[in-house]
Amino acid sequence: MAEPGLNSWLAANVRPFPLAGGATVDVPEVLARADVVGVASAVRTARESVLATGVLLRSLVEHAGFRAVFIEGTERTGPALDSYLHTGEGDLRALVRSSQSFLRAVDVEDVLRGLRSWNLEHPDDPVSVVSVPNPVEADSLAGIEAALADTVLTWRAETGQRIVHWGGIAHLVAGETRRLPPDHVGRSAGGALRARLGPGYAVAALTTGSGRAPFPVPEPQPDFLESAFECIPAGADEGLLLDLHRAADHAPDTVARWLRRPLRTRVIGPVYDPARDRNFRVEAGPLADSLDAVVHLPRLTPTTPAT
Repeated sequence: MAEPGLNSWLAANVRPFPLAGGATVDVPEVLARADVVGVASAVRTARESVLATGVLLRSLVEHAGFRAVFIEGTERTGPALDSYLHTGEGDLRALVRSSQSFLRAVDVEDVLRGLRSWNLEHPDDPVSVVSVPNPVEADSLAGIEAALADTVLTWRAETGQRIVHWGGIAHLVAGETRRLPPDHVGRSAGGALRARLGPGYAVAALTTGSGRAPFPVPEPQPDFLESAFECIPAGADEGLLLDLHRAADHAPDTVARWLRRPLRTRVIGPVYDPARDRNFRVEAGPLADSLDAVVHLPRLTPTTPAT
């Protein structure tokens, strides 16, 4: 739980983050000027996480010149999704249903249809899906992280396009070392991207409050990052946006200490037990080194299945 001085500072420095109606936002400069931006969801089966991903993706495309998106979970469907974005050909519902389970949602389809609309309106300046013609079957978590980073770096080198990496926070957190219970310690894909690109890689974390996704998600643990935002009211269909990079400039001592604390935040994957919520976390180095922005989503509801 945040201390009083931090509470008041956060309340004064967060911005409303609209989720509804095809919204866009003023993207923090640290994201807008990067070559690769990780949009890192803590809970990928929450509607609000998909909506927030869509807002950031749309904003980076429309206002910051990003022209490629790498979607974790589309290793097999990426080429066909790229064809859909460029030509409109293919059955989008079938492609979404053939992707990994956390993407099988109408809400994900809506984001992809939005990208297709951009391409129709800008045929000479389209957005592409980063695709892997022959995806590598990694046999370890370290191998998965390396493959994710290599895919993004290869596409960037071959096309020159700036890339939004749509994925999970455990994969995208930056920094040298990432820890996952019970005993995994290693480098994430985000850590590899930061090591290669420096400030050319930036990451926005989508943290969560409580609700259903569709399983029950309790209030965050008091020593998790997201608990600091729980005391700040947000409007209906809104999250809260904090630019951590900007926060580091002229921060009062209370905030500076908070930014130096190790990151500890919720991560919910394919398997989750609400009764053991504390065990579903990712830890990394100082908060200010691990993330560049936070979009906190206080209320969670399930995505709509693409049946």
